[in-house]
Amino acid sequence: MRKITNNNIQQACSSLKAISTTRRTKYYRNYRRYNYTPFADLENISSPSVVGYYEQPPEIEEDTTNTPQINIIKSCIDTLTSKIAQSKVRPFFNTQNGTFKDIQTVKQAQAFFDLYYDLQNVNKKVSEAFRDACIFEKGVIYINEVTKEIIKALPWQVHVRPAEVTYGKITRVYYERKDYPTTLLDEKLVNKAKCENVDYVSYGVYYDTFNKIKAELINNIVVSTAPYNSGKVPFIFLHYCSPIIGDTSQSIVDMLNSIQLEIDNLMMKIKDASQLNPALTFCVPKGSNVKTSQLNNRVGQILEYNATPNMTGSPVTVATPAFIDGQYMQLVEELKQSAYELVGISQLSAMSTKPTGLDSGVALSTMENIESDRFETQLNQVIRAYVDIAKTCIEVFPEEDTILPEDNQRLSIKWKDIVEESNKMVVQFSAADSLSKDPSTKLQQLQMLAQTGIIPQTRIAQFMELPDIQSGYSLSNNAINAVLTCINDCIEKDIFDVPDYIPFLMLKEEIINTQLSLKAAASEENDNSKDIAKLTKLYEQVESKEADWQADTELNQQMAAMEGERTADGLPASMNVLTQEAQMTEVAPIGDMTAGADMDVGTPNGGAALGQWNAPPAM
Repeated sequence: MRKITNNNIQQACSSLKAISTTRRTKYYRNYRRYNYTPFADLENISSPSVVGYYEQPPEIEEDTTNTPQINIIKSCIDTLTSKIAQSKVRPFFNTQNGTFKDIQTVKQAQAFFDLYYDLQNVNKKVSEAFRDACIFEKGVIYINEVTKEIIKALPWQVHVRPAEVTYGKITRVYYERKDYPTTLLDEKLVNKAKCENVDYVSYGVYYDTFNKIKAELINNIVVSTAPYNSGKVPFIFLHYCSPIIGDTSQSIVDMLNSIQLEIDNLMMKIKDASQLNPALTFCVPKGSNVKTSQLNNRVGQILEYNATPNMTGSPVTVATPAFIDGQYMQLVEELKQSAYELVGISQLSAMSTKPTGLDSGVALSTMENIESDRFETQLNQVIRAYVDIAKTCIEVFPEEDTILPEDNQRLSIKWKDIVEESNKMVVQFSAADSLSKDPSTKLQQLQMLAQTGIIPQTRIAQFMELPDIQSGYSLSNNAINAVLTCINDCIEKDIFDVPDYIPFLMLKEEIINTQLSLKAAASEENDNSKDIAKLTKLYEQVESKEADWQADTELNQQMAAMEGERTADGLPASMNVLTQEAQMTEVAPIGDMTAGADMDVGTPNGGAALGQWNAPPAM
């Protein structure tokens, strides 16, 4: 890394642009071929050429109309793009021997990218980038690390060094957007460039991972620089054919250009023949009584000939010769079929018709499988692009930003947590939709989830209406997530309190499992003894908590048994009020105790102690 000046940055950008100049002519030709429009321009973005108004070829014939278009190039590209776009995938995050925090980090990353890909419409942008690769040779996806936008860049506006592409490590990229509206620029950049009164400028962004710098240029002048600490440039490249050397390769337009030219020439001849040759020919012998002036030559031509002496028959002969030989149309069909075969597209896919001879469902399915195998390389590249976009986002997004907004129902995870856990994390791909959009298929999937206990039976109707399957998974995972949170708090924060609502049996099982995992992963440098001891203390706390809970349960059961049956008034049937309320034993009635007794405590010789009542006389 060396000190970089603004002059160095401008020179680097000019050098990158000069490398890409040689392919500009190819891009012009391919763009015009795909749209079948001559004179279409790639540079004038503020006022672009009208596609489809001018027709190919550009020559104007005075006595014929324009040549019918058979754009085999566009047909092949659109069909292939449509087939690739059907594969809707998403990045799938998984852990390798991850801790509870690793699992929570991965879950938040998965939730973020599921929402992020849908918000940014990544499927559409990746499909359009693949279409660019089919037309030009490459498609480009740009990830703005500041605004967190995913943008489909125009291929001729992104400049790299071919040698770096060949050796698999891109360190410099210059992305220049011409005719960029100043209304889309940051106000600070507009003020620095002093372009407040200009509608359009040339806006460029330069990334240099080797010198750790990012620069923004307006009209080729550096107006802003900032550190760029990521080791990866925020660009994803797609190719129809992976380059062998450099960053250039063949596109579909390159492959089919000569076939398209031949089809155009043949169609021009067929068109001229059909329009210039007469529809009918009237042959009239000279000297006949037929007046040729009375015949209408609007739909045919009139020829007079010298009749032989022995000629008999109608004086007027009508002939309808073919305007051109059938081999011309046959050759056009053969060229079309050759174009489809070169790209690997079947007649079924391109024209939505069943090829001749394929009548059974098995035959159609077999043909589809063969066709899919033909595009396996392109499909794998597109699927890989979804994963690469997610990995690039993780590397270039600001580390201090939270993955998801603050919520009391989930752990707060920042992007730096994902970067730190990247060695334990695997990013793969899976289907984008968890549930089918077909109602009958969706119902079968939900019933299967309910039978396996993943979602409650009572929630099937809710998920049929609102397919928030993540909510269903949360219902099953809440208990284990709460248990793992207690274990994580014990190890990381020395918190040994166990809430009353935690399932004790599940918590004890997971404590033992975690201790076994720590022991199995122990080494001479770190035997994990401290964490195991913490978990032992937590286990004892759970045992004590469980014993207290069991004692309270038994006491409540005893009290319930003592109450027994009750009367209609709610009182125990076998006890009186005093026994129930005060737990007192039955005593003699007051009347029996005082009958015949001397109530004067001062009476002597009453048999009672001084100050006490005299006992009643013996009965």
